[in-house]
Amino acid sequence: MSHHAARTLLAVMVCAAFLSACAVGPDYERPDVNAPEQFRSAPTQPSDGSALGTVSSTDAWWEAFEDPVLNQLVEDGLSNNRDLQSAIARVRKARGTLITTRGKFFPQVEYYGAAERGQFMGLDQTVVTSTPGSLTTIGTMALPATWQLDVFGGLRRQYEAASANQAAAIASRQAIALSVAGEVVNIYVTLRSLDQQLAVARQTLENYKTTLRIFDLRFRYGTANMVQVSQIQSQVDAAEAAIPPLLLAVGEQENNLNFVLGRNPGTVPRGKPIDQLVLPTPPAGLPSDLLARRPDVRLSEQQLIEANAQIGAVKAKFFPNISLTGSVGTTATALGSLFTTGSSIWDVGAIVTGPLFKGGEIYGQYMGAKSDQQALMSQYLKAVESAFRDADNALIATAETRKLVVARQKQVSTLTTYANLSSMQFNYGYADYLTVLNAEDSLFKAQLDLARSQADRALSQVSLYMALGGGWEAADAKTMAANKAIATGDDPRNPANR
Repeated sequence: MSHHAARTLLAVMVCAAFLSACAVGPDYERPDVNAPEQFRSAPTQPSDGSALGTVSSTDAWWEAFEDPVLNQLVEDGLSNNRDLQSAIARVRKARGTLITTRGKFFPQVEYYGAAERGQFMGLDQTVVTSTPGSLTTIGTMALPATWQLDVFGGLRRQYEAASANQAAAIASRQAIALSVAGEVVNIYVTLRSLDQQLAVARQTLENYKTTLRIFDLRFRYGTANMVQVSQIQSQVDAAEAAIPPLLLAVGEQENNLNFVLGRNPGTVPRGKPIDQLVLPTPPAGLPSDLLARRPDVRLSEQQLIEANAQIGAVKAKFFPNISLTGSVGTTATALGSLFTTGSSIWDVGAIVTGPLFKGGEIYGQYMGAKSDQQALMSQYLKAVESAFRDADNALIATAETRKLVVARQKQVSTLTTYANLSSMQFNYGYADYLTVLNAEDSLFKAQLDLARSQADRALSQVSLYMALGGGWEAADAKTMAANKAIATGDDPRNPANR
């Protein structure tokens, strides 16, 4: 390379460096959020006397229920859930896109080799033949290179968008991990509530059948009438009718849980009863903390950052695209002379391309990019507002469901006393059996309601953790530990790896 060519190339690179000091398009700024000063707090100590687990926002909060079976089910879900495994693969794809984008910043060097035989006139040829028009063999080996100068920052905006896309994919994986953990706990709690309701229904049915047998004997000996027998039979029928819907619901919840766990339909192991689960008490946190805690909010923001960068990437298309080109190699009329002195070749240059007339094509893309950014800004603000709403709703539910359980427990205790006393009065002839029937029916319904409210109380705790974004770190760590093969692209289930 001559000194003149070298100086020209250096001058071009220096000018490009100065021009690339800033990138076209808007720099990202987080939109202003009108965050509430504080949430309506749930009580820190439950008034129903239930046990409390002590956990922080980064812990595996589901372990605070102190149910080993539940812990294992969550582990299985984080290991085998299909949506999670897809999310892990999408992160790997986003990382590949980022690497591809980053590669555009560097010179693109290729190799070229050719052997040609024919008649050459000696014009526009790398090698001028001694006898133009004669039959000649020409061999060439070269390393051509192209380096696109990011003068107006289009590549930087593309890299910024690819980085945000990778961050969004990671946030999506973390959000799905937290969602899977929450879904497993929700289904399990619902299942244990249905188990409790089923146990109440079956026990009540057995009690009613025992009473029916007694009144059948009384009717035979004339100490009871057919009205009383029919009343008791109606109780038996009502208790029997309550069981099939519960069995149906149990089967559906078991299948739902197995689906989340990536399993075929079947039974699910059980741990502690619904009334023995320890209730975790998550921290309320400050409203602004949700922006950093909840992975779905961070996902929405990364999508906004990507769209914001795409505006600059499209805007750069309005400006010239400058690339440096060059090659170095060797050529000769005899293949054996390719590497001899005097056979070397080189060239260096610059290419400038740019739009002259596109009929509004680039402007349309620019309008579309700005519209996408505006739409995603609204979605980000919606995600933040949704986070605040979910947290406040969950805090209210946590407080009120605790009160509901206390009320249901008192109701069951009162109705148990009522049923016992009414039965004693009937046996001594101070009340008719209709009073006993009403008392027992009310007790049966109250016991079912208590099991449902106990589930609601536990589910409200899960909702609060989910709303505050707690536990996603632990869920994501367990997910990645169990799915290393997918994260590294070595999944043995993939036929491409065989």
